[in-house]
Amino acid sequence: MPELLRWEVLYAVQQMDQWVRALEPHWIRGVISHLTTADTLLDATNAARLTKPHQSAVRTLENLQSAGRAGYSEFSGITLIDQDVIDLRVLGLRHSASGKRRHLPGRVDLRTVRQPWLRQALRHWGSTARPTTEDFKRTFQATCIASTALAQRTDVGDDPTVLTFADATLAVDAFRAARKRDGTPYSSSFRRSLLGMFFQLIAYGRRCGTLDDLAGTFTRVPVEHVISVEEPNEDFIGKAIPESVIRQLDAHLDTLGTGNTYGCRDIAPDARHLLYRTMYIVLRDTGRRPLEIVSLSRDCLETRNGQPTLIWDNHKRKRHRRRLPITTSTADAIRTWQDCRDQLHLPAKGDRYLFPSLTPLSDAPYISSAYLSDALRLWADALPQLHAEGTDSKGQRLLFDRSLIYPYAFRHSYAQRHADAGTPVDVLRELMDHKSIAMTQRYYTVSLKRKSEAVAKLSAHVLDQHGHPSPSSSTAYEMRSVAVPYGGCTEPSNVKAGGQACPIRFQCAGCGFYRPDPSYLPAIEQHINELRADRETALAMGAAEFVTTALTAQITAYQRVIDRMHKHLGSLPAPERAQIEEASTVLRKARAGDNHTLLPLTTVRPKDPQ
Repeated sequence: MPELLRWEVLYAVQQMDQWVRALEPHWIRGVISHLTTADTLLDATNAARLTKPHQSAVRTLENLQSAGRAGYSEFSGITLIDQDVIDLRVLGLRHSASGKRRHLPGRVDLRTVRQPWLRQALRHWGSTARPTTEDFKRTFQATCIASTALAQRTDVGDDPTVLTFADATLAVDAFRAARKRDGTPYSSSFRRSLLGMFFQLIAYGRRCGTLDDLAGTFTRVPVEHVISVEEPNEDFIGKAIPESVIRQLDAHLDTLGTGNTYGCRDIAPDARHLLYRTMYIVLRDTGRRPLEIVSLSRDCLETRNGQPTLIWDNHKRKRHRRRLPITTSTADAIRTWQDCRDQLHLPAKGDRYLFPSLTPLSDAPYISSAYLSDALRLWADALPQLHAEGTDSKGQRLLFDRSLIYPYAFRHSYAQRHADAGTPVDVLRELMDHKSIAMTQRYYTVSLKRKSEAVAKLSAHVLDQHGHPSPSSSTAYEMRSVAVPYGGCTEPSNVKAGGQACPIRFQCAGCGFYRPDPSYLPAIEQHINELRADRETALAMGAAEFVTTALTAQITAYQRVIDRMHKHLGSLPAPERAQIEEASTVLRKARAGDNHTLLPLTTVRPKDPQ
């Protein structure tokens, strides 16, 4: 190599040794072999010399060039404090989590901070306080938000000596309105964090003397300059993957883990597929958090009285060896993987875990949850079209957004599945291992929202006791009727009593206030079968004629309602029928959930001490 290039590369490799977790001679040799004709390491055309560049080769070249560029700056007497474009690797910043793979930060252009005095404060803080890469980037983001707000004051924004309390309020308002790149607002906790980091930077600059010129009136008042804590809205809880989408995913389960996923060079393809298949099944069926799944112990199953139980650790709340009842099929999937796992030769440090790390170079003894997330993403993106619930205005099935498929969403699906099925809130709280019952209740709020949408769809398809259409608004449907076993009831006294005070003892088929809708079809059909059985029993018993006549009249009346309802539904377009069936399913689940069945309790008397 040319002499200058040789010295540049030697110096750059020396500096890289302080940055990266491990030097990779293979990639360094590969990069150098393509630079032998270059004059200097900093030549902008060096990247083009890499034939068929691999990501690791490109990253190695970027690291070498960053080290060389920093060396030239230092030799020229240009310190970090004088630069607007800084390399956080040269600054020596590190990832906050010790023991984990080191995250290499890149270059940061401080010129996005418009005020010179703010840039100076940020440079001084970064070079003296040596924050973690996460704290630096978060503080830099917060400074950019405040800088944009202060730039509105073109007359005073660049002069720190004339800033006032009103300018501090202007900056706080900018944090209150901070949004992501896609336009959605940040969570209140994230905005509070950004606000705190910005004023911590201001306080640090004042302590160190770099902001001596900043007016004392530019300060934060804790009473006024606050961002209120907002309760997570139901959109957060509503990230559950619909059951119809999960069924579509299950239909393609044989392709999970077969792509370029973690472990493709460590274990056989069949074992890798079974590994990810098992993680998916446990994730889907148990609703545990991703970290709780990947860190399951090797002996996580326990069976008592024939009922399998999953033993898991709640890392978030530091509650260990929790127990969750699971289905036999879920337990069988785990046992199948356990049998396969026993035949694999894996690193010894993962012997305790059900899903151990597959390579000795891994920092953790079990598979990272990031690998599970990546595998799900690759799998979902490679699948054919996934359809969401409902149709568009043209009757075409809606496509499901694949970006909504990620590990944590299955936890929401598990909770929503139980809430829709009417699982009592205190039971679901135990299943989810929530500390507060208020968090669990939010899933029932989403169920109520779905119920309201279903009511709106079905209110236009209500019939009377003769099977004639009797549509009403969704508000009237909810406020002026009450659910009874075989339809809605609009009789005022019964509505007021919540359906418990029918004047004619629930003879719905002969009542003028009877209002069934399509969601009651299965219940009506079942009731007709029960009435027919009762009539046969009455005939066998030789009961009086008025008994069998009454039963026959009820059967005829209910059958008339069913016939009219089927005829009405048959006249509707197929997409609308599908929407009505979907809404009917939601309402049936909601009604089932309103009638919680209490567990039978047995009184245990203490034994006679004698």
